[in-house]
Amino acid sequence: LFEQKAYLPISHPVSSEKEFEGKVALISGGSGGIGMSIAKSLKESGCTVIVAGTNEKKLDAIKLQNELDTIVMDYSCPDTFNSVVQEVVSKHGRLDIFISSAGVHTENVDFWSMIPAEFDRVMNINLKGVFFACQYVGKYMKENKIKGSILVVSSSRGSEPAWSPYGISKWGLKGLVEGLGKMLIPYGINVNAIAPGSTATGLIGIKEGDSITSEENGMNRLIMPDEVATLAKLLVSDAGKMIDGEVVHIAAGRGTFDIR
Repeated sequence: LFEQKAYLPISHPVSSEKEFEGKVALISGGSGGIGMSIAKSLKESGCTVIVAGTNEKKLDAIKLQNELDTIVMDYSCPDTFNSVVQEVVSKHGRLDIFISSAGVHTENVDFWSMIPAEFDRVMNINLKGVFFACQYVGKYMKENKIKGSILVVSSSRGSEPAWSPYGISKWGLKGLVEGLGKMLIPYGINVNAIAPGSTATGLIGIKEGDSITSEENGMNRLIMPDEVATLAKLLVSDAGKMIDGEVVHIAAGRGTFDIR
């Protein structure tokens, strides 16, 4: 059996600079562990942050507890994305940063029991939804000459053999990010993705106080959401403008030198 070890909490990095002062960021899937960590990190650095999600009760709680603006954005309904962008711009004057952190896992099936409805559910949110969200945001930035940043939260699974729609969708995001990077760079818009390994969030059943010990990578622990947020903040900052079309792994080697 794998020996359980205690790990000290990962420190929460807070910038002393307000390098995002005057900028507006929309974070889809912002009510999740990674999305919320990114939202808090940007807000601490002076950014106006709008958290988007599908659960209105959860969004209301976020607005109350974290003093963040919120908006409903459902990746299974891409026809609503234009109104989401327009509402954000109407309320806050502009949109400089879009972080796509919405996504779902494949549930209760393996390759042999996969059915078309489950395949479509995952692909429609994880790939189709991201495509059209980036389309509407990119169009707004291009037409309004906003030299903004688009960041997709992908997964290290996107660099490993895939049988599930989840893994396949993450492979698709790699191609999308490279393509959008090339397409939007003439307008000063950079597009990247981060690819975390297993991260200590509710998406994989981890709650406050649980052990983060894990056999999934060489560091023998789960990644912490704040670690992902630190990388995300760099990629959407002015310091990250020359990084484009990249999928940056934060997975202790998973998806790079450690493929399973």
